[in-house]
Amino acid sequence: MVDLELFSKPDEVERLLQQLKDVSKLSPGEIFSYLIELSEATLSLYIVMRDSLPRSYGRVKFSRFVEKKRKQIENMRHIARELYPGLKTRKFEFSEEFKVETVEDYVKVLRSAMSLELMGLKAFEYLSEFSEEGLLFRDLAEEIENNVNELKKELEKVETFERKAKFADFVKELVGDRDGRV
Repeated sequence: MVDLELFSKPDEVERLLQQLKDVSKLSPGEIFSYLIELSEATLSLYIVMRDSLPRSYGRVKFSRFVEKKRKQIENMRHIARELYPGLKTRKFEFSEEFKVETVEDYVKVLRSAMSLELMGLKAFEYLSEFSEEGLLFRDLAEEIENNVNELKKELEKVETFERKAKFADFVKELVGDRDGRV
């Protein structure tokens, strides 16, 4: 589940997620509208990661995520105008400032982004099966799936680092016990 405390308006994210939980109850246009908002929420997390991490790493790693997500949103808005003229889409408002300051913060934000992307992937896969524009939605699903795979790799790297650091601390403590220092 998404870590809602990361958002300034948790009720907005919760509304998006509740609407998408059972996509079969929504029209394709409604699903697409929520997917655009969901993508904007994800973009907000990518911006936080880009701006909070050390400049070289954050800028290199997450500038790509930010630009890719912005292009996806722009493409989705274009598709929405073509397929669903008159469809109202709301811009996701993200105003609270927070920073990634610890490994736990970073993992939490990565998992939140992955949860949002997975929810979008589920909805795009549904649209690809039950909509006349199935191939178009399948292409969008593949883009989201690529995002998820990149996030998984980053999360695995961070979790491996975190486990190694914890083990190193554990070994230091054991050595201290053996030498009678603890």
